[in-house]
Amino acid sequence: MVFGGLIAIFIAIWVFKTAVQEKTGNTFLWVVASFVVFLAAQVSMIYFNSMIIEMFDGDISATYDSAGGLNARDNSDTAGLQTGTGGTLIGILFELIPYLVPFFLIAVIRQMVMLRQPFKAKELLNGSAAILVGIKNSFKTSD
Repeated sequence: MVFGGLIAIFIAIWVFKTAVQEKTGNTFLWVVASFVVFLAAQVSMIYFNSMIIEMFDGDISATYDSAGGLNARDNSDTAGLQTGTGGTLIGILFELIPYLVPFFLIAVIRQMVMLRQPFKAKELLNGSAAILVGIKNSFKTSD
């Protein structure tokens, strides 16, 4: 969740800077709304991942052995969704979905609702590179 927090901070800075530059008004409201939408979408994607894994492999909600303090399921996953090379790629995808989907959802909301522009994939991430450069330059010290 640390990575999600960093993305949330980046989104807050990105939305704030866009709201100030474009003079949309209600800057604080845009930042708070983007943060709430990001968290809601992230939690939804985590549950979505769990549902997908549960649908193909029934051991994710296995019982917990309270006497021994160990999970009672068999951890050998030999026939599940995440086996082999394809399973490794699916596992990586399941790790990235809770961060990428909310980020792009905020980018679409920023472009279509906040800036009132038609959807254009090329302009979806406008201003994000400048934010990253500004963050990088903020760590420089003057001698």
